[in-house]
Amino acid sequence: MRQIKTLIAAGTLCFAILVTAQSPPPKLGYLRFWDMLPSANGVFELCKADGGDASPGLLSGTAYRYSSYGEFPVGRYQLAVFKKGDRKTRIKTFDIDLKADTYFTIIVSPQSIDAFDDTNDSKATTGSLTIRNYFPGLTVSVSSDTQTIAAAVAYGQSTMASGFPLKRAPLVLRTKLPNGTPAESTAEADFTASKRATLLIIPDSYGRFRPRVTIDGANR
Repeated sequence: MRQIKTLIAAGTLCFAILVTAQSPPPKLGYLRFWDMLPSANGVFELCKADGGDASPGLLSGTAYRYSSYGEFPVGRYQLAVFKKGDRKTRIKTFDIDLKADTYFTIIVSPQSIDAFDDTNDSKATTGSLTIRNYFPGLTVSVSSDTQTIAAAVAYGQSTMASGFPLKRAPLVLRTKLPNGTPAESTAEADFTASKRATLLIIPDSYGRFRPRVTIDGANR
């Protein structure tokens, strides 16, 4: 009887190992969706373009709120941006080939709606910083401890700086508020977490000058 039980247990273990070996985890890509317009413009949704009125939105944007990436099965996606509650009017459509471990950000901005490939370059040996100014009425300068990174980034503009060592990079931002008062804020880009980062110049929930740095191309 003891021998029979041992054989049954061994057979169960072999079966479990076989099932595990034949069921690898699904391959995933990553998307995030940001609304960088004032809340008076309404709420935007990212949906499948052919999903129909009743299909749930994939991602929803809230004014000046940045989010982390959502996980999606790999494949080719035709996506559309709609105003929430109006699925009849496509504001912008995108065809995205979402491969395993690729990262994309779709941004609703003052000038346009665009999709950006955030996937890290495995061969890169330095970090890159994208600066996006979505704070209405402000022109902002950005510097590090040793040099000016961007002298004057106006509202709605974006620029990229590269060549950062793969370590933490302190940033200093200076501007004049609409009433003429000088303002300064600090942030940090962590290039140990990813070779790409975005500096978002946006108002916080109280309308204050409080820029934020996001990690690009990594789901952290």
